[in-house]
Amino acid sequence: MSEPEGRGTRPAADDGGSAAAGNVRAIVAVSLAMCSFACGDTLMKLASLSLPTSQLLFIRGGLIFVVSLGVAFYLGALRELRHAFERTMAGRVLGDVGGGWFFQSALARMPYADLTAIGQLSPMMLTAASAIFLAERVGWRRWTATAVGLLGVLIIVRPGGSTFNWWALAGIASVLCTTVRDLSTRGISRRVPVSLIMTFSAGGVTLAALAVAPFSNWQWPDQLTMLKLMGAGMFSLLGQLGVIIGMRTGEVSAVVPFRYTIILFSILSGVVVFGTFPDALTMLGIAIVVLAGLYTFYREQKLRRLAAR
Repeated sequence: MSEPEGRGTRPAADDGGSAAAGNVRAIVAVSLAMCSFACGDTLMKLASLSLPTSQLLFIRGGLIFVVSLGVAFYLGALRELRHAFERTMAGRVLGDVGGGWFFQSALARMPYADLTAIGQLSPMMLTAASAIFLAERVGWRRWTATAVGLLGVLIIVRPGGSTFNWWALAGIASVLCTTVRDLSTRGISRRVPVSLIMTFSAGGVTLAALAVAPFSNWQWPDQLTMLKLMGAGMFSLLGQLGVIIGMRTGEVSAVVPFRYTIILFSILSGVVVFGTFPDALTMLGIAIVVLAGLYTFYREQKLRRLAAR
């Protein structure tokens, strides 16, 4: 028996053509976002050699906040400010704060490509969470794919092995936080402009970093470090924009697999910038996770075609 079509992915009034067009736009947006995130993460890892995590997040978050607030003001998005004060927005901000903090803490202390590979648990978590919280109906085949993806992540992390890094747990925690963020994004009213969503998230990250400033050894950054942080902020801004557009335009199960494109960018960054390359077991784990995600994508597209008949 085939799996039923997900109820929470797209309103029933949409035809197959408009849904497919929305998915294409979302896929392009998310793929470009992954490239931007990889560039920004590379710059943040380089900057972490001289500044503590809280100061890095404060400077980058402050830059993003100023830019996104300026864009929101210019576009007149502040007129919709009253619609932004809702629980889903609070959930997105909290998820962004936790995700950014855990990810940056791990990024400063472990290979970038390995951390990115751990991050590929996110699509699996999002697929499962969409079934639980968004009422998307996921059958046994996609649940199996999710379980296989988790196995791939365990191969990458290898708990108890000689290559295990305790900071990998921070990477897993960042995945849980970003799952909360992305699910919350789906629930935010469409009356709230993207620029306003980004303003709230950046503001939350900046304030959280400032709150722990008394417990960190902040110092004045040199010019090169500031340039790295400015670049990281702009890449992060573009990445968040792409993710928001993708999550609000396409179906979750169709868009999520294309987050895996960040693996290619992170491996390239590791080789070119840091001179590192994932070992054989890590590459095996990555392959398992990617194949599980691609099967999930294939299954969703098959169900959509069957429903359109």
